[in-house]
Parts: sequence; structure tokens; C-alpha cells
Amino acid sequence: MGTIELDMGEGLPSYNNVSVKILKIGQEHCDPKKKHERRKWDATDSLHFIIFGKGTLVANGVEHHLSKGDVFLLYAREEYEYYPDPIDPWSYIWIDFHSNGTKKLFEECGLSPQNPTVHLTDLSSSLSMLKAIFEAYDASDLQQLVCSGYFILLLSELIKNADRKKALGSSAHIKQRHIRDIITYINNNFRLPLTIEKIAGENHISASRMMAVFAKEAGMSPIVYLNRFRISTACEMLHSTDLSIGEVSDAVGIDDQLYFSRMFKKQKGVSPREYRAMGITEDPYAWLKEKNIDFR
Repeated sequence: MGTIELDMGEGLPSYNNVSVKILKIGQEHCDPKKKHERRKWDATDSLHFIIFGKGTLVANGVEHHLSKGDVFLLYAREEYEYYPDPIDPWSYIWIDFHSNGTKKLFEECGLSPQNPTVHLTDLSSSLSMLKAIFEAYDASDLQQLVCSGYFILLLSELIKNADRKKALGSSAHIKQRHIRDIITYINNNFRLPLTIEKIAGENHISASRMMAVFAKEAGMSPIVYLNRFRISTACEMLHSTDLSIGEVSDAVGIDDQLYFSRMFKKQKGVSPREYRAMGITEDPYAWLKEKNIDFR
């Protein structure tokens, strides 16, 4: 079996003395009544690409419900059970292989014995590699080298897939941090005469960008959030203090009492005076908790 030395390029680890021998490759359109397959102490690894339908993989006692675009790796000497969905049975391409030194490669793909599945955002590129392996495979020494080369390229596609997911995750984290910082700023300064430009400037983000990110992540604009937070705080103050309506209005950053009363009634359905007189018992911040927004 030949040895393929890999240099994954700057930013990725270098893999030396990685060897792969393709033992078998096939495609199966599973019958919906197909019995559960159980794999125990097999000496080979087996990589499956689901191209249609659905099915279930049981690994380490955990069920993974899989569908088109999902990939699962059956590691050598591990126990698995897998079976097609009875209504929409899966079709998959599978590759049985022996390998040495591929553990880190699989980890870069997002695969491990503890988590043997990944989802491909672009199945088509991997299918082209699988087709090339299909066409090249005939078990001869020369074609083994060709198949092994294509197999490594296939793994490189899985690594690219994992990198794309990491990048998306990083982008989502940045957005969440922006939202957290903006909400914290509003919560700490809601008594001030805030504007979109003021909030954005203090958080080092453009007004248009802030509006887009905030609306997507919080489901409302920053100004709607600000006014809802002001009214929630007013509700709390109406129950817990003897401040006049005008004083409550001032305390939450609204210097026009009539405007405050109109905003309050629009949100709560009653005027501030009626709200206090009715002794309404509620959590004025329930709307924030439902959105899992840390507001204190």
C-alpha cells in the first residue's frame, strides 16, 4: 500500500505518512423494510454519504436521524446499528477502507468516534469525487493509488465544509456579541434621550448595520426594544413606588407625560393610572425572558 504525504497548506496542520487503501465502494438504494444492520468489531472503516432519503444511525447509544447531505463514518472496532426510514428510505454511497494516520484528518472534518456524523452544505462537490473513485476503482495497484488520491481530495472537501461551518459560527458569535453590547448599553442608559445614531455610535457600529443585526437577532428594532424596556420598568415602578405618573415618566426617560401615557396604554391596554389601581400582578419583563435576553 502506497504512502501519500499531505501538506494542507498554511493555517492547517501538515499530515505526513497518511496511507489509505480503498477496499470497496458501492451504492445502495435501501428497501424500506430492510432489517437493521449491526456492525461490531469490523476491522475496516466505512464512510457513508447519504444522497437521498432518511435513516437512523445508532452510535454509543445515541440515535442520529440523518437525511440527504449527511455523512457518517463507521470507525473500525466500534459498534453501530443503522437502518432506513420506513417511509422515505435512504440511498447512500459507501466506501470501505483501511487507513493509517487519518485520525487528525477526520477530526478536521468534524468526525470522531463520539460524533461520527457531519452535514455537508455542498453535497455536489463531494459527489463528483465519489464518482471519480467509482470510475477508477478496479482493485489494481495503479488504480489503488488513483482511488486513494481521490479519497484524500474527498476528505479535503469535508475539511472545507467544517471550515465553512466554523466561519459561520464565528460570524454568529460576533452578531450575538453586538446584540449583547447594544442591549446592555440601552438597559444602562434608557433614562437618557437615546436615538439610533447615539446607540450605534456608542457601540462602534453603523446605524444601518445595527438596525439589521438587531432586528434579525432580537426580532425588533432597537427603538422598539428601548420603549418596551421603558414601559416594563415603569410597570415595576408603578407597583413598587408611590411616585406620581409624571415622576415615573421622567424616571424612565420620557419627559412628555401625555406621550408616556399613550405609549403605556398602547403596550399594556390600560393607562398607567388604571394599571396601578387595578393592582395587576405580572412579570413586566416576561417578554425578555421568553426571548432569552439577559436584561439585568
